[in-house]
Parts: sequence; C-alpha cells; structure tokens
Amino acid sequence: MSEKWKPTEEQNTGPISRVSEFFIDELNELQEELDCPDEFIYDFMEAIRNRWSPESCHTKARQHKRDNPDAF
Repeated sequence: MSEKWKPTEEQNTGPISRVSEFFIDELNELQEELDCPDEFIYDFMEAIRNRWSPESCHTKARQHKRDNPDAF
C-alpha cells in the first residue's frame, strides 16, 4: 500500500491556502445570495466532496486518463 500523499509547506501556504480562501468567499456569497442555512452549504460541499471519492466514476475517469494519456 502506498503512503498517503501530503502537501509540502509551500503548497499549504500557497495554492492550497489560496483555493481554500476562494472557496470560503464563494460559499459565503452563495449563502448570502440564496439566504440559505449553513446546513445547505454543508450538504452542497458534501456533494462536491463525493466527486473525489476513490469510488466515484469521476475519480476513476481521472485515473484512467492519467494512466492512458495517449488515449485522449
């Protein structure tokens, strides 16, 4: 079994931090626009999270594309 991937400190303070702040800002704007409860945002994020589940068809398609770059 391979070791779980971990970002570097530079990745944490750079692109990961930047994207995290962007997501939070966008979700705050969405919540204000919809006037929806936190629970909706939580469920919305869960639906997005599931797209990256190891068992999702999206993950399997991304892996297939990485494994077969000449096929696309």
